[in-house]
Amino acid sequence: MRPFTFCATLALLFSTAGFAQDPMPMGGGNMGKPMAGRPMPHKVEDKRQVISLTEAERAVVAAEMRQMLASVQGVTDALARGDTQAVVDAASRSGMAMMQEVPAPIRMKFPAPFTQLGMTSHRVFDRIAQETKTVTDPGPTLKLLSEAMQSCIACHASYRFAPPR
Repeated sequence: MRPFTFCATLALLFSTAGFAQDPMPMGGGNMGKPMAGRPMPHKVEDKRQVISLTEAERAVVAAEMRQMLASVQGVTDALARGDTQAVVDAASRSGMAMMQEVPAPIRMKFPAPFTQLGMTSHRVFDRIAQETKTVTDPGPTLKLLSEAMQSCIACHASYRFAPPR
């Protein structure tokens, strides 16, 4: 009987030790998904093309990207409220004029496909601003917004910024 008790105690200790290390035992409802703060189970190689920019240049580009994301939020919020003028205003902030705010020396460092993806997004925001003035149905505006987001996703999947070596 003692060997059984000893084995059972060891099994209990090892199983509870695993739970003690896991802040959310049994996956916390996220079975099979990586949890925040945990290392990924495998190493993922980042194969995106590197665009070398200084820290200051990266800050300029990141500010532009954050503005585009703010425009996406502004457009969706305005559509939900039925506020056409707010859609126009939010989209206008990320149109082609915005692209010119990035200094030419920075833009010259961008590969042509990166620039093309950016131009596509900026043009779509201009189309949203223009076409929303005459359309009351949110469907076409959401379709255009989806097109802009596809360019964003393609760009972020293809490129990353890094300091010059």
